[in-house]
Amino acid sequence: MKKYLKIITGSLLIALAFNIFFLPYEIVPNGIYGIAALLNYKIGYDPSLFLILINLSLIIISLILLGGHKSKEYVWPGLLIPLFIFLESVLNNYIALENFEKIMAVIAGSFITGIGYSLIYKEGKNVGGADIIQDIVNSVTPYRNHYASYIIEVFVLIGTLIILGVENMVYSLLVIIIVRYMTTKTKIGISSSKTFYIITTKEDEVKKYIMHELENDLTEFKVKGGYSKNKSKILMTVMDTKNYYVLKEGILLIDPKAFISIVDSYEVVNKNVTLLKGKK
Repeated sequence: MKKYLKIITGSLLIALAFNIFFLPYEIVPNGIYGIAALLNYKIGYDPSLFLILINLSLIIISLILLGGHKSKEYVWPGLLIPLFIFLESVLNNYIALENFEKIMAVIAGSFITGIGYSLIYKEGKNVGGADIIQDIVNSVTPYRNHYASYIIEVFVLIGTLIILGVENMVYSLLVIIIVRYMTTKTKIGISSSKTFYIITTKEDEVKKYIMHELENDLTEFKVKGGYSKNKSKILMTVMDTKNYYVLKEGILLIDPKAFISIVDSYEVVNKNVTLLKGKK
């Protein structure tokens, strides 16, 4: 039940952003929603009707080419989003964002759309349209890539340039960038930890500093240099971002020649489990 509630909420948010922030301000969103907006601006074609026809057609094609197991990922969002766009279109008669700057509409609409996308993606579903096209293309190519979705975005940008001009094309580009960023960040989160990989000749001192002074656990890996063939160890530890500089500068004070590689960690489960067991 919770899963379907998230899918419905995500679909509602995407439709809400489309109707309130994008369509009234001639802002072209990403994917086939952008194509639907362009058709509306150019010939007055109903976006919800276009989206339902396209998504239904693509779902049928995916059912034939990809099978029922894969195609069911698209059914709920692919049908709900156009339905909500149709139902929410009446809101335009009651909600008027007067004196609302266009750039603010871009930011607000993109932010809400990105959250809607992430809610759907987190439940293992896809939003239809470009996602279906991308999966169909990947099914007939030896390597998975995102070329199809990029081509659609370029097509949307060119169409926006021709129909609405340069300024609107720039706004459309901002929408694409912000939606992709928000989708990624809300799906995997913001990096709250850093993972350190350390190679040092003063291994014992560094280990003592990490475990006793910073009270953080670590893991050792035996490695061999690809060129030198020298055997050594890599010390790996995960540190909260707020202690990032404390750890880095502390290691360099102990061994100025230490090799340190630092990467973002978006989620760490049972980070200090070994250290906690040792304290019992």
